[in-house]
Amino acid sequence: MPATAKRNKADIEKKRGPQKAQGKNALTRVRQVLSVFFYFIWILIGLLVLLFIYANFRQGAFNGLFSPRPPQQQTQVQPPTETDLPGIGKVNIQCIQDSLSKETIQKIVETGDASKLTDEEKGKLEPCITQKEEASPSASPTPNK
Repeated sequence: MPATAKRNKADIEKKRGPQKAQGKNALTRVRQVLSVFFYFIWILIGLLVLLFIYANFRQGAFNGLFSPRPPQQQTQVQPPTETDLPGIGKVNIQCIQDSLSKETIQKIVETGDASKLTDEEKGKLEPCITQKEEASPSASPTPNK
């Protein structure tokens, strides 16, 4: 009987051996299929990313990165040196600020002309006028007959 038991044991091992080998082969095959599937998915993702980059490149999204910026000119805005005051004419701003007080400048701005200025203030204003305003005919009323 011990020989039969050995034979039975050997038969069982023979049967198990191919079953284990078949199980290992099946797992190896599943792993290979999954790895091919995994690589295929990542290849598709990579192609989509490349397509996205290409589309943005065509639209000019990367122009700021790849092209050098032209040097920007720093333009300094200079304040005007002359201005036109109604009722007076064209005057030099710096001269007005230096020769007249703020209250006098305020009077000129409020009234729109130099009529309410004193003789002394008018004397200080005269050298600052670069071009006198011409009297317009519509400003003086003409009687209708």
